[in-house]
Amino acid sequence: MQKSTLLKVISILFIIFGAINLISAFTSFGSNASLGALGVVSSILAILSAALQLGAGIVGIQNKDNLDLCKKLAIGLIVLAVINGILTIALTTIVAGMVGAAMGSTGVGVAAGVVTGLLSMAFGLLLPILYIVGVNKSHNA
Repeated sequence: MQKSTLLKVISILFIIFGAINLISAFTSFGSNASLGALGVVSSILAILSAALQLGAGIVGIQNKDNLDLCKKLAIGLIVLAVINGILTIALTTIVAGMVGAAMGSTGVGVAAGVVTGLLSMAFGLLLPILYIVGVNKSHNA
């Protein structure tokens, strides 16, 4: 079975972004740990997400018929993107709230947290959804 071009392109992007994200996640682990338990959980999820991106990219460009595994990896990435978006809302709300309190402004933390978290979630969901579309195109071909 021939895999779709969309699946191959997204797989290559997953390999590139997964490698970059893995390096970034390991280097920012210390600064995230200073934010407490949420920062550590966020770092662990970032490492897991980057590893899944690399795995999905490698599996997606292989010539084997492994579309079920591709779909499972994409679903895992979607779940991690949603969890990451929720953590981003929480962490940004906390940090922006502390900065806002120091400047005498209240309420800026929640707005900044929600907007940042939703944008993070939207961009985090883009490639996994396109990956699933590529898997479905390959499955139908």
